[in-house]
Amino acid sequence: MSCPNCGPSGAPQVVLSERERSTTPTILLVGNPNVGKSTLFNRVTGARQRVINAPGTTVQVMSGRWKSLGARVLDLPGTYSLVATSPDEQVVTDTMAGAPGSMTDEAAGIGIDLILAVLDGGSMTRSLYLLAQLAQTGQPVAAVVTMTDVAAQNGETVDIAALASALGIPVMAIDPRNTSDYSVLDQMIAEALNSRPRVQGMDPDPTAPGYSQAAATEARARCAATVDTRDLLSQSSLGATSSTGETTSCGCCGGEDTCCSGEGEAPVAAPAGPVERSSELEMDRAAVLFSWVDEVERACNTRQSEPDFLSRSDKVDRFLLNPVLGTGVFFTLLWLLFQMAGSWVGPIQDWFDGVFSSTDAGAFSLANGIIWLLGVANLDGTWVESLLVNGLATGLGVVASFFPLMFVIYAALSILEDSGYMARVAFLGDRLMRKIGLDGRVILPLIIGFGCNVPSLAAARSVPSAKQRLVTALITPYTSCAARLTIYLMIGKIFFAGNAGTVVFAMYVTSILLIVGGAWILKFFITKDEVAAPLMLVLPAYQVPRLAVMAKLTWGRAWTFVTGAGKIIVIMTMVVWLMAAIPVNSDHSFADQELAMEDSLYGATAQVLEPVFAPTGFGEWHMTGALMTGFVAKETVVSSIVTSFNLDSEAAGDAEDNGDNLGKLPQLLRTSLSTSAGEGYEALAALAFLVFVLSYTPCMATVAEQAKLIGGRFTTIAVIAQLAVAWLLAVGVFQIGKLFL
Repeated sequence: MSCPNCGPSGAPQVVLSERERSTTPTILLVGNPNVGKSTLFNRVTGARQRVINAPGTTVQVMSGRWKSLGARVLDLPGTYSLVATSPDEQVVTDTMAGAPGSMTDEAAGIGIDLILAVLDGGSMTRSLYLLAQLAQTGQPVAAVVTMTDVAAQNGETVDIAALASALGIPVMAIDPRNTSDYSVLDQMIAEALNSRPRVQGMDPDPTAPGYSQAAATEARARCAATVDTRDLLSQSSLGATSSTGETTSCGCCGGEDTCCSGEGEAPVAAPAGPVERSSELEMDRAAVLFSWVDEVERACNTRQSEPDFLSRSDKVDRFLLNPVLGTGVFFTLLWLLFQMAGSWVGPIQDWFDGVFSSTDAGAFSLANGIIWLLGVANLDGTWVESLLVNGLATGLGVVASFFPLMFVIYAALSILEDSGYMARVAFLGDRLMRKIGLDGRVILPLIIGFGCNVPSLAAARSVPSAKQRLVTALITPYTSCAARLTIYLMIGKIFFAGNAGTVVFAMYVTSILLIVGGAWILKFFITKDEVAAPLMLVLPAYQVPRLAVMAKLTWGRAWTFVTGAGKIIVIMTMVVWLMAAIPVNSDHSFADQELAMEDSLYGATAQVLEPVFAPTGFGEWHMTGALMTGFVAKETVVSSIVTSFNLDSEAAGDAEDNGDNLGKLPQLLRTSLSTSAGEGYEALAALAFLVFVLSYTPCMATVAEQAKLIGGRFTTIAVIAQLAVAWLLAVGVFQIGKLFL
């Protein structure tokens, strides 16, 4: 007979008396990387989620609320084993054990109510190995199987009913992207939260990684309390588990029936202090785990004869993983992405910006609303109107215009991630990364940097090697974030008409060269003694992204970016307005409409920097002033340039939101650069300006995130080095370029 608390969910539900459930139930999502765990998390939590740091670490974990169950959900980092070899894996192991100070510390009143193991139907052996380790922790477990379609393509059939019977826990197949599966999942998890099932046939082990003495003690108590109910087991109405009537071992109490009748000894206490895990011990443990996995697979997984044809993913990989063809495809995709961002999004950005900043007669906008209200209050034409229209409304217009651009960028990245292509990029670049002292695992954080440097640095925390993590943090600012894109587009349209997309592409190629060059140089100082470890990366099967899911996640990412950056943009826009309103001589009063920008505090400060940038060709105060504000946030550079020329909305056109109508700005910028660079060298100076924007400090938010990751000393050195490198590159582009023009 099987134990009802270690087996099928059809068992009588026994509400715990050992533990009060006054707090919200906690469910942990655990699984290998790329098994659909995060997609499942996003689906069950919706918008009710947030990023938290595991206590005492820089590892980020997603926390959310399971809407239909009212439970707390933690999406733990993907891992192949509980034997921790990286900070991410250590967080998973500590969370399993409810270690003191961890997110599930029992003393803090959280604990673990259920582990939902996400198994990969296309790689059951690897998933079941992790499940066996979860069983050894003593925690209650339910499971879902994803990628069953991939398994079928590979000639494997996963019998879910047989798997549930072999494991003795609730199991169901699910496509995390299919909404119809979630009502069944809700019912299964609701039952499992009450029955708290344990995996049968695999005993809790006090020396195993992640072992929880409290969980093992509770499992034994439940088995003893429910011994008289074992004959009442029936087939689960979900079809997720089954009862065969055969005698099975009780996974939560050592496999002996005596323990279920209360005659066994109490669970062995976990050893005090850290457990010494020698390689021999882990090899012996691995042999036990694989033996159990083999038995389970024989019961549930039938492998057909090897197919005579390659799978769809294998066929595609022959092309995309080719060192020459694959690299060409990657750069082609980048070029298409930035052509799209430069050509298609402009009209949409015009509309978004106009809703806030347009002062055209009859236009429905925030700016016109402010003008009307101030007119009623007899404040029209005053500095208050200038502040609210040219400061606040203009800043909000810039923020709004960013949204469609960010949406396009993040949608493209989502497609690359969800399709499985991102993992191929890491594999493709591994050989190159090793030549510069890194490996393919750093590519994914760097690619994220092309969206925004801040989450890129957060992703770099999962890089196992401390030295590689430091190098990654130092070179991440050279990944050209989306905020720089608006600057590239504006300068490209003015000085390189018809080739703006190619100019943007060239900036991103330059960004990649800076990343590679920077890592290569740092190799001789930081990673020179690094022992190269093989890249262990599972390539997920290619999938067609679900548009509804992708759109929702993309919207959330774009909204988070815009609202986060928006505060800085609006504040900096108003700061620029304030500096422009303060005269530096007594000939004008505060916010005097006749006050020229060059006679203001803003202009005077920018003019101080002109000699520094004279060798770059853009030593002109309109450009140096924009670089000042760009140090705080690159999103403000375009608006600073427009503001410095005292352009109203009509004269500026739609320059601030990447539109094609740039008003008087092209003529004014050409004149300015002609003065600083010389006649005929305006485009070269503009190119040097773009190179400087690309390579100097991205923003203060990036600096703050760097400080969290690598400390203040390294961050200070990095900022100084970035400014020096940017200046030298800009000087080189302009001075060497002049030799050929």
